[in-house]
Amino acid sequence: MKLAIFSACLLVSLLQATQALRCMQGLEFVSGNEKKQDEKAPEFTECGFAAATASAAQLALIKPGTISLPSTDYKCFHLRYEETKTNAATILKGCIYKNQDVCDGKFQSNSVHEAFCSQCSQDECNSAMRFAFDWKILGLTIFALVSYLMQ
Repeated sequence: MKLAIFSACLLVSLLQATQALRCMQGLEFVSGNEKKQDEKAPEFTECGFAAATASAAQLALIKPGTISLPSTDYKCFHLRYEETKTNAATILKGCIYKNQDVCDGKFQSNSVHEAFCSQCSQDECNSAMRFAFDWKILGLTIFALVSYLMQ
């Protein structure tokens, strides 16, 4: 029985590792000290051709140098850029093709600058909730295994 439970846990871990990459995707506007305004509230989405193309189209408007050929490998990104005069910020999150470089600091206009940028290849890595969820799952799994083995 213990072997069956161990095998099931191993199988679930392997299936989780082979699923598609999940990224937070959306666009937010922050106007000075005002509350965030969401054009499209960020939500988790599986990376694929449609999600990467949508993000690439948004990026092409502000950073034309990021245009690249489509591929089947993806990564997540989190870009915050601010207008120089008004300090209004735009936060863009999504999936892009792995060969794209979003964090190059170059923009279409000199009136904006890159305040923050990150690129990553783990599930939900462009979100603050990532670490909390991973630790909860790990903690529950260890607790369940220890409880079972102590019986």
